[in-house]
Formats: sequence, C-alpha cells, structure tokens
Amino acid sequence: MKIQFAERSKDCKQPIIRVIDALSKSDPDFLAFGEGNPAIEALPQEAIRDIATDIVTNHAEDILLYTNNGGDQEFKDVIMKRLREVKGINTDGNDMLIITGGQQGLYLLPRIFTNEGDRVITEEITYAGMIDTIRDFRGETVGVRLEDDGPDVADLEEKLKTTERVSFIYLIPTFSNPTGITTSLEKRKAIYELACKYDKLIVEDDPYSDLRYEGEDVPTIKSMDTEHRVIYLGTFSKTIAAGLRVGFILAEPEIIRIATNNKAAIDSNTPCLNQLICRNFMRDYDFEENIRNIIRINKVKWKAARDSFNKYLPEGWKVYDAKGGLFCYVRSPEGVDEEAFQQCCYRHKVAFSPSSSFSADGLPHGGYRMAFTPNTVEQIIEGCRRFGEAAKEFT
Repeated sequence: MKIQFAERSKDCKQPIIRVIDALSKSDPDFLAFGEGNPAIEALPQEAIRDIATDIVTNHAEDILLYTNNGGDQEFKDVIMKRLREVKGINTDGNDMLIITGGQQGLYLLPRIFTNEGDRVITEEITYAGMIDTIRDFRGETVGVRLEDDGPDVADLEEKLKTTERVSFIYLIPTFSNPTGITTSLEKRKAIYELACKYDKLIVEDDPYSDLRYEGEDVPTIKSMDTEHRVIYLGTFSKTIAAGLRVGFILAEPEIIRIATNNKAAIDSNTPCLNQLICRNFMRDYDFEENIRNIIRINKVKWKAARDSFNKYLPEGWKVYDAKGGLFCYVRSPEGVDEEAFQQCCYRHKVAFSPSSSFSADGLPHGGYRMAFTPNTVEQIIEGCRRFGEAAKEFT
C-alpha cells in the first residue's frame, strides 16, 4: 500500500528536546538540559492528590461527561479575578477560553488568523512551538532583532512597514523562551503603540512571569490594552503541573467565540478533571504561596547555573541576564559553528537546545538554551562544567 501523507505533515520534525532526551535515556551519565519541565519537587503533589480524590469520589458527574467546550465558568471567574488583582489586567470587555495547555492556544491562533502566505512577526529567537504551528498553517515567521531589553522597536516598525499580510505580532515579553529576556516597560508601551498605529493584533504569551527570582515585575502589555487588540495567553504548566495541560486565552469576545468553535473541532473540551483540579487549587489553597515556594526552589538552581557559567565559560561566551523563568541562554562568539559545537557537547555528554530550533528564519544564531529546573543542583553544576569544557575547544 502506498501511504499518502498531507504535505504539511511531512514538515513536522522530531523536536531537538526529544533527541536530547533519548541520548540521556541511553546513557545514565549523559546530562540533558533540553525539556523545560518544572522542578517536580516544587509542584503541589499532595494538594493535587487530595483535590483529585475528592472530585472523583464526590463529584463524578462533573468530570465523566462532556462539558462546555469553552471551559468551566467558575474556573474562568477565578482566573479573571487573579488577572485583575495580581496582573493588573482590566478584564472588562474580554472573554476567556480554557485550553488544553498553552500549546493549544499557539495552535488555535494561527489556525484562526493565518492564511497560507501570511506572515507573523516574532522575536528573531522565540518559542519553537509557535514557529512550528505558524509553518504548519503555511504561514511565515518574520524575526525582529533582539536587544538586551527586548525587541528592537525601530526594527519592529520597519518590519510592520515593509511586510505584507501580517496576521499578528507574537511576543513572550517576560523571561522569553529561550533567551530569558524581559522586554522593558518603555518598549512594551512602544510596541503597543505600533500595534495600534499599524492596526495589528498582539499575542502576548505569558507562561513565565510568575517565576521571577530577582528584580521588579513589569506590567503586561495586556494591562495597557485600551483597544482590545492584545490576546493574552496563560498556563498552569509552570505553577500547578505541566502534565495537567491546562491554560487559557483572554481576548475580546469575538476572538474567543471563533477560537472556541475551532477548539470544538480539535478536542471538544479540555479534560474536566484537569480543569477542576486547577480551579479548586486556586480557589481553596494558597496559590500565591505555592508560587513563592516554586520560586524558592527554582532560585537555588538558577543561581547554581549562573554562578557555574561564570566560573566555567571561557572568555567571549555570553550568558544572558535572565531574572526568572526556566532557562539560561548562552551565546557563543562569532564564528563558532553551531552544529559542530552541538556534536562536541554530545561527546562531553551534555546537551542544551541550539538556537536553530528557535529562530524565526530557521538558521543558527549561535545560542544554546539550558532548561535547568528539572535537574539537581549537582547536575546543573556538572552540566555547566562540561559545557564550558566543550566551549574551550572552540575558543
């Protein structure tokens, strides 16, 4: 039999984090820092167990049948309240859709906005999951040059002026994946003004802002949104449990209506039990203290990574100054071949994710993302040492 795959299916490749994970499974001494899992010891495991037991035992009718594909209304109300009180977002004039992990939001938005040949403007190095879905819908990514405090605003305006058929602007303004860069308040205001000037939507992906280890919070772009042109994505993968696959989209009602209809064709509804675990945890437990506990645990690992890079990296290699999130990002000096260096790291039995996995143009940019939170402090220190030894061979 000759199997005929759709053309778009052939473009999907195995993510580099899976390649790295396979290497670590085949060799117990191999240190993999690919997948951005939260620290398992930081997650509220006992609370999740107790909540799930109660729901299954006493509220089976709420989880064993199909439900509203837009999500549990009480859960949405709880999230909206936190967005107002903690994130400073005016939720008036907005609606919400509960989604199956933040990644579903990154699939739905190109699905409803991006036609074949359309462009999405992103940071030049950004989350691979969004790049992949844009390309899946035959869209193109146009990268904006990154500076230490976020996208180059002048370059963004030039891209908006010269790029035809821009469906939206996609940003991770706080602790961006993979670089960890946080866009400054001044730039956030300027980016929003440009979106208004050129009449474009902004997709603000915000999975990491709760995990700040140093410095002051910066207001979300959504909190500045007076024209309802910012679509805000959130997730509980980093603050409750990644495996539950629960997130949300906050946007003006017509966007949520279309997104909800499209979600119905994908999975009908986000699993009821998972939604209610997150709802009851936020409603009945101290969610903010839970986040503070995660920060306490992550911060020790974050500091171990930064201190170890400073100790072991040779001159010319740069560690980005992330103040939170799940990643450390390292840039090599000019002229270092990314693929050759990656192979060298493998020989040293260590692996980070290379920039080519995250680049809007699909080309290597000489960067490497370390996902440090799943590992122990000892593994982090040793991984940085091995990475530094490999870097010395290219200096």
